[in-house]
Amino acid sequence: MTRTPSAAVPLQQASAPAYTQFASVTLSMTPDAKAKALDNLKFNPDQLLDHVRRALEARSLIVANDAALPKVEIVVTSMRVRSNFSAVMWGFMAGADSIEGDIVLTDTSGKELDRFAVSASYALGGLAGGQDDARMGWLYEKFAQETVNELAKQQPAMVSQR
Repeated sequence: MTRTPSAAVPLQQASAPAYTQFASVTLSMTPDAKAKALDNLKFNPDQLLDHVRRALEARSLIVANDAALPKVEIVVTSMRVRSNFSAVMWGFMAGADSIEGDIVLTDTSGKELDRFAVSASYALGGLAGGQDDARMGWLYEKFAQETVNELAKQQPAMVSQR
């Protein structure tokens, strides 16, 4: 998890502004990530978005139809997915599967309020840990967990109530 000060966010606010809920979550990909996706066909941006959305909903962080709340955008910056053969046969020696992205919070006018980087990687392999569904499901879940954990840090009152 890396929090990067944005030019749009004053430096004193870049540490972690407090937001309790969000209007929506969307996903986009940088041009570099789109190019990498051509070589990583097992990466499914819709599944990643679904995992993050469900994790936010589970913590009651998404309030649909409230346009006054900030929006969450996942900007995928990079990904790497090993072939099934490489993951099963070579395991961690074939390198790790990974997803990297920025989480951008914007207000109703589109002004950037906050930004932080999230990454998840998975290097296990073999017959149990090398199957595509197991690897990708774990990656999507870990990315969602890291995203929600960082957003929940901004809400000490809500977290302590759970």
